[in-house]
Amino acid sequence: MKIFLYKTAAAVMLLALCPLRALCQEHPASWEFGIGGSLMNLTRTSVTDFHQTAGGDYLFTLEERLLYGGADMYAAKELRKWLYADLQGTFGLARYYQSESLVRGWSAMAGPGLQFRPFTSSEWIQPFLRVGINWYRKTFPNSYFGQFQGDVTKEAVWKAEDAWNKGFTFDTDSFFPLSVGIGVVGWMSNRFGVRVQGQFLKSFGNKGANFAQASAGIIYRLGGNDKRLACAKDYPGLMIAGPAEVIKEVVKEVPVEVVREVVKEVPVEMTIAEMMDNVNFDFDKATITEDSRAILDEIADVLKRFPDEKFLVAGYTDSKGTDAYNDVLSEARANAVRNALIDRGVPASRLVSRGFGKRVAIVSSSASDEARRGDRKVVIERVTSELLWNYLIK
Repeated sequence: MKIFLYKTAAAVMLLALCPLRALCQEHPASWEFGIGGSLMNLTRTSVTDFHQTAGGDYLFTLEERLLYGGADMYAAKELRKWLYADLQGTFGLARYYQSESLVRGWSAMAGPGLQFRPFTSSEWIQPFLRVGINWYRKTFPNSYFGQFQGDVTKEAVWKAEDAWNKGFTFDTDSFFPLSVGIGVVGWMSNRFGVRVQGQFLKSFGNKGANFAQASAGIIYRLGGNDKRLACAKDYPGLMIAGPAEVIKEVVKEVPVEVVREVVKEVPVEMTIAEMMDNVNFDFDKATITEDSRAILDEIADVLKRFPDEKFLVAGYTDSKGTDAYNDVLSEARANAVRNALIDRGVPASRLVSRGFGKRVAIVSSSASDEARRGDRKVVIERVTSELLWNYLIK
């Protein structure tokens, strides 16, 4: 009856995924696939060599093993930004004593689950809470109660307990434990990340055992939002209003020529980012070209109109070349722009420069040079967070 209830719960959980998937999807869904390793805290107690000495004392050998390891497989599908359905499986190898010899058995566990990732604003670090149901199968004994082999009276018994299992427990080789756990996914790049998880597995009644499992591994992501775009959007361009345009109009009348000056207020909007598009460097160098210096004069004049604002000069490269080379080049170009602005009267205390290399490059390295041009840039971004500014100037 209990096995039937467990199977029913698993079926209900899988069917529940269908209406959840049909809800409005706010962004392209992603798949995650991973491999790793696991440790299971499942006690294996063996009592052997029970005998009576010549003096009438009874002796026996007690062996207790607490941990065993295994390989971990993982797959997950994004249902909503905060909800994932996953399937996890573990194959483990455990040693135990049989007829006073150390032999090896195996275990297999697999089951579906739901992950709740509440911090949807985080693109790179994603803690989660997981609940699931599992099928567990093993080939080694895991008894917590038994008779002494060799006891001529057939009356002496032994009993064992551990932190997860209190009281009378029978051994069984197959059961369906429910699991509750916590974990975190940390992304090292747009596609690759690491996953760490701990969970407790509960077997109801007197069949099976309760135990804990810790696992870690690497994961690969398919589909979903581009995390690099989210990083690039952290620093929006600064919108400024330019000066009014003065137009001189000449009106001629016969026989008298009258020169009249007409001032027309023409609103002009542009961004610092648009002005920085015209700041160029010598090829593969951090030297600012001569025709870019007039643009830097205008940018310095704009920045000086905001005496209380702080700015980040950020350098970026395209995806060609090594990480180390691009980091150095982007840092040098950002620093060259910062020094040029300081020379034009912008206080050094209001400027900081950083190079981000090709971390947020969008266009592939195999694309044309013209296509990759947009990734090669130096931008000036306003820093409104005091905590971020203090971090940048360290």
